[in-house]
Amino acid sequence: MPRKISVHEDQILAAALKLVRREGLRALTARAVAQELGCSTQPVYRAFGSMERLREQVVRQAERRMLAYLLERSTDEPPFLQLGLGSLRFARDEPRLYRAVNRHGRVLRDLHRGSPPPPEVLQQMRSEPILASLSDEQLTRIHALMWFFSQGLATLVFGDTDGDAMLRARAYLEQAGRAVIAAELQGEGS
Repeated sequence: MPRKISVHEDQILAAALKLVRREGLRALTARAVAQELGCSTQPVYRAFGSMERLREQVVRQAERRMLAYLLERSTDEPPFLQLGLGSLRFARDEPRLYRAVNRHGRVLRDLHRGSPPPPEVLQQMRSEPILASLSDEQLTRIHALMWFFSQGLATLVFGDTDGDAMLRARAYLEQAGRAVIAAELQGEGS
């Protein structure tokens, strides 16, 4: 009788995330995860109950990775610009996770509802002197507009790994950011 393989929830989640990073969210099946782990599908269902729950957890992990990219600090970029560039870097470096977050994550839903961005993002926005005195509501509007703009730019960066695409995207982000902030400061964002 073959020895039982003990597989834990965190191992299953790690294997599922690895699979999605490599092949995309559509490839996430119990059989594919089990094959990645070298076990049967039973541990996958036992740990998560359903593939929908596992999918949700994978998307949450992808959202955490995206947030890490957004908050990545660089001394040569202003803090607010870092948020947009972080989003573009995430799209470039992790295209399948980027798609999973944008299609199945909470980000778009929260933006449409007018929910404020994560506290860490608000804090980074406030570290920009021109944004420091703005209300959460104003920062939320600026964040939403810049998020939509940067996601459009991400399509330029997706398959383009040369430095020119990121340089062009940076210039566009800076220009759009100045325009959005100026409109908010003038009261046109309400």
